[in-house]
Amino acid sequence: MKWSKLKSEIEQKFAESVKGRVEIFSTRYTTASHSMSRGWITFDGKEIANFSTPDSVNRYGVYYNELTDTICASHPLVRKDERQLGRLVEKGEFSRYDFHEACWLYLTLSINDALNHKNPIINCFAILDRRFGKRRLKEVDVNKLHPLVSGVFQIRLALEGLRKIPIIELPA
Repeated sequence: MKWSKLKSEIEQKFAESVKGRVEIFSTRYTTASHSMSRGWITFDGKEIANFSTPDSVNRYGVYYNELTDTICASHPLVRKDERQLGRLVEKGEFSRYDFHEACWLYLTLSINDALNHKNPIINCFAILDRRFGKRRLKEVDVNKLHPLVSGVFQIRLALEGLRKIPIIELPA
């Protein structure tokens, strides 16, 4: 499946309040001997999460985060004391590979499995999903969420009219 079809299938699952306001993207640039690739999520056209493969490789020496279902080498989670306040995703925390793996897997999961998955990118998609209704939104314990999921959760609450739109620090 091409990226455009994968993107379309995921965004079609988004709640009506989210459609057109939260979008997912992926790109790959190839130069002589390098491949630069990244995925990202935007809210109202502003990037809120960056999944850069070069950043991940430069920081950890591998492509995958340990939360991604793969048999490949992976790097450990970012510790809470390493996080910058207000950032949804740390630089290099996830790569485009992590992002694509999450996209593929998400399409095969029930909403409950997606919400309870160990990967925050999959949780993020579940929060945006139309199958995740307003009543369930009100029951979420935001203190237990990864910063990415928490940020997207706040956006979803705001778009559903349940809270004011949050201020999210954009990636540097």
